[in-house]
Amino acid sequence: MKAFLSPTRLFMLGFALLLAANIIVLLGVAANRSGKPEAVIELTERELRLPYKTNDENSGLALQLKWRIIRDSEDGISYYGNWGSPTWFNAQKLAELGFTIDESTCPRTNSKREKVPLPKDVFIVFEYNGNAYQEALQRAEESLKKAEAALRARGKDEEAQNRFKEAKERLESEYTMASRLFAIDAGLDAGKLRERYDDRSKYIIVSGIVRLECRSDKNKKIVVGHISDIRVDKINVPLRYRSMFDVILSQDKSERRERSGPRYKVEVAYGSRFEPWIRRVDKLIK
Repeated sequence: MKAFLSPTRLFMLGFALLLAANIIVLLGVAANRSGKPEAVIELTERELRLPYKTNDENSGLALQLKWRIIRDSEDGISYYGNWGSPTWFNAQKLAELGFTIDESTCPRTNSKREKVPLPKDVFIVFEYNGNAYQEALQRAEESLKKAEAALRARGKDEEAQNRFKEAKERLESEYTMASRLFAIDAGLDAGKLRERYDDRSKYIIVSGIVRLECRSDKNKKIVVGHISDIRVDKINVPLRYRSMFDVILSQDKSERRERSGPRYKVEVAYGSRFEPWIRRVDKLIK
């Protein structure tokens, strides 16, 4: 006969497994926060966003890390977001990260089957309010100048008017609400990356996943890198700061108005496991 566990024993077993899982998590948090932080950086609402929706029955609240890349599309128009391939993530960088690239990776014709390597775990460097952000500003300003010149040349053309409006709004967003946190490099050795980017208040290093992609460019296929994900992109808000964010969330629900700048700044520390936690939150008064 088969032996079955009683409901009481099943409950006790489930409780023990849950307790063990929580202990492992707490030990990991303690290990990450032990010693001197790997980096301490001050971000704002531009880089750490509140969720669009919250669960009123859940007391937990996490801020979403908003990061970006600079890339060039095939038509020469620059886009800013965290999709696509960064301008620096080329075949050479992929080789540095251990990807094997040969003729079977991105064949010139469809006669051969593409052999795409598996994604890899790497360390990714993010720069805050530095050269990458200045480049984004410059490109947005140049886009507005081109759109303005086209509008003058084409008069009341609806397409030209729309492009001018979009370019103007993009530049305004760059100055007020767009994230200033950009992915600028990746590597396999966090120590070597830290030697290269030694300002711990400007550069953070995180664990992430990257993959190789095949892309068509001028009738030929090339390999580029893509950042698929970062390991920790949500940071839990300590309970002592929850009431401040509740006020902001309630305002968002009732007012639905456009913001002209960030409403809070957050001091974030990254520990030995390159995982973040919030050390301080300050409200920004406009």
